Amino acid sequence: MAVSLLLTVTSVLNAQTTATNFTAQDCSSTNRTLFTELNNGKIVVLVWVMPCGSCINGAKAAYNAAQSFATSHPGKVLYYMADDLGDATCSDLSTWITSNSIGNVSNMTLFSNAGNVIKESDFGGTGMPHVVVIGGTDHKIYYNKKNSATNDLSGITTAINSAIAGTTGIAEVVNEISFGVSPNPAQSTITITSTNAIKKVVVMSMSGQVMKEETYANGKINPTISLSALATGVYSIKVTDITNKSAVEKIVKE
Repeated sequence: MAVSLLLTVTSVLNAQTTATNFTAQDCSSTNRTLFTELNNGKIVVLVWVMPCGSCINGAKAAYNAAQSFATSHPGKVLYYMADDLGDATCSDLSTWITSNSIGNVSNMTLFSNAGNVIKESDFGGTGMPHVVVIGGTDHKIYYNKKNSATNDLSGITTAINSAIAGTTGIAEVVNEISFGVSPNPAQSTITITSTNAIKKVVVMSMSGQVMKEETYANGKINPTISLSALATGVYSIKVTDITNKSAVEKIVKE
C-alpha cells in the first residue's frame, strides 16, 4: 500500500512539472502531437474550459499573453484550447469564444477533446479554467494554475518568456565560434562580425528574457541589429551561424 501511494504521489508531482504527451485531432481535423510541437521549438499555452462563465477571464488572459508574442516571435507561441471532458463540440467552443470576446478564433487551435485524450489529470488535476505553459525539448511546464488564479496576464506572460529563454538555451551554450560585436558599449545599433554567415541573433536580458530576435533563413554576413528599443543595461547576445554553431557574449546598451 505504501509503495503504491508513493508511486501515485510521484506521478502527480512529475505531471505538474513535466508535460505528458498526447496526440489529438483539432477542430480543423489536423492531428497535433504535443511533444512534436515542443521538440520543434514551439511554446504551447494549453487552456481547458467547460466552457463556462468562470472560464472567461483566465482563457482571455492566456490568449492575450500568447498574442503579445505574435510580432516578436511569430509562430512560436501556440494557443491550444480544449474542452475539459470532451463533451462540447467545436462549434460550441467557437461560439463561446466569440460571444465572450475571448479572442480571435483564427489565432487558436481548438480541440473538442473527443475521448478526453488531452487529460487534465496528467497536468496536476482539474479546475475551470486550467492554464499551463509548456516549452522545451525537456517538455517543462512553466506555468500551471486553475480557477480564478488563471486571470493572470502578467504571470502567464512571464512564464512564456521563461519558456522562450529555455528553448533559446543561452545559459547552456558552450561557445563553439567566435564573433565580434561593435561598437560595445553601443547606443543604437551593433554589427556582428563572424567568419561564417549568421543565421540567428538573440538578445536577452540578464534574467533570461528574450528582448530581440533576428533570423536570416539564408544566412547574412555582418548583420546590423537595432538596440534602440532596449533600455540602458547589460544584455547577453547569442549568435548562431549557418553551420548551426553558437556562442554567447555580453553587450552593454548605453
